[in-house]
Amino acid sequence: MYRSRSIDFAVLELFALVSDAFSGAKEAFLHEDKGIIAHLVERERIIDGRYLALEREVHERLLAPDRTPAMVHYLVTIVRIIPELERSGDLAEHIARKGALGLVRELRPRARGLLESMAELALSMWSETAVAFEHIDPTVARRVNDLDESLDDLHVTFTAEIASTCQSIATAMDLALVARFVERFGDHAVNLARSTAALATLESPIPKGDLSSAS
Repeated sequence: MYRSRSIDFAVLELFALVSDAFSGAKEAFLHEDKGIIAHLVERERIIDGRYLALEREVHERLLAPDRTPAMVHYLVTIVRIIPELERSGDLAEHIARKGALGLVRELRPRARGLLESMAELALSMWSETAVAFEHIDPTVARRVNDLDESLDDLHVTFTAEIASTCQSIATAMDLALVARFVERFGDHAVNLARSTAALATLESPIPKGDLSSAS
């Protein structure tokens, strides 16, 4: 199997940056920490810079005259992976910015617990996917997909809870959007796990039921 040490390192660095950003976004939202919000906006600039640098390196290697089929398969898969990482960083920033609106004050204890459980589950999926990429473990994709079903169930329950408890329709819509961002973060983890499995199995890096077209 072809692998590039520098590209793998850059991908894993993006995994770590996005994971930290999402974890920070969760804290910023639940605790209305404006200091974290400002930090995450700067972190998003770093993620974007790393993303663009990695994208350039991959495209340059795809044009190399000595490329092999294994190399092309690896690079095309990486081309699919890096936008998922960048979009996930965007989701973290969106959640953090919503934290500045004080929406958490409108959450009843049950709804707050559901949202926190969603975020923790999404982070767990992300962590497993990062480790899977590091070791090119194709077995993780099915487990992450199962976790995503649990995340979807929590999302449905949370949405029903805020619909029945929020007095303001505008607030309920903002909270539903935050939950949607968290759910999308999990979807990106699923796509990343599938692409990692494609590296190991040498199957097409375009997963069935791809979810990456929405962000």
